[in-house]
Amino acid sequence: MGRASGFNAVRVVAALLACLLMVGCTRTTLYSQLDEQQANELMAALLDAGIPAEKDPSPSKTGWEVMVNRGDIPYAMQVLNSRGLPRAQYRSLGEVFKKEGFASSALEEKARYLYGLSQELSRTLSRIDGVVEARVHIALPDRDPLGGNVQDSSASVLVFERPGQSLRDRETDIKVFVKDSVEGLDDVNKVTVKFFTVTAPPKVHQSGGPFAAVLGSIDLSAVIIGGAVLVLLAIAAFFLARLRSRFGASAEPVSNARSGVWNG
Repeated sequence: MGRASGFNAVRVVAALLACLLMVGCTRTTLYSQLDEQQANELMAALLDAGIPAEKDPSPSKTGWEVMVNRGDIPYAMQVLNSRGLPRAQYRSLGEVFKKEGFASSALEEKARYLYGLSQELSRTLSRIDGVVEARVHIALPDRDPLGGNVQDSSASVLVFERPGQSLRDRETDIKVFVKDSVEGLDDVNKVTVKFFTVTAPPKVHQSGGPFAAVLGSIDLSAVIIGGAVLVLLAIAAFFLARLRSRFGASAEPVSNARSGVWNG
């Protein structure tokens, strides 16, 4: 009786432990409602960093979602931020100047033009290999209708690059590109370019093969809580088995005495 109860308790504990491991490895959505190109870029970056990831259609039926293990979320966010992913969504001039409602004032039209132009330039620069993100700010003074002196147009470019890149060697190319893209900007020296290196997250080395990778993906908090529950259940199962064996042993002589059988 005691052996059977102990065996059953072991089976229950093993089943609970398996459930615990499944809960600890539960996937959590990192980003959702992404287009397929964005989702593929995130998947490539995460897998390259050794982070198990999955891509599935979003539950809202709009775009895709990328999922990782709960324990991998902090490192996954560091990896994606260091690579500027998911990429910023830039608006084109056509989207900025989409006619809606009444006619805009000249000041509003100029603001929209500068915003749309800076978006177009930022999007183009961000496609350069090694660029995490690019920002372009344009200063375009109003022309004096009387022909007086007008301040020259200028532009400021911020380039956030990945570690180990040599984009500073392309500073002149960037200046010429911006100058030729902005009407009224005739002097390349009026374009300033500043470079900033994005800090890369520390490389995580997983030793021990696939088994170690699985253990590293388990949510630690779930393991601690589940482990405590398993210990309590194991203690309860042990005492329950002891009680069953004790009561079973004490009930057997009484039964024999009532039946008139003498075991002496």
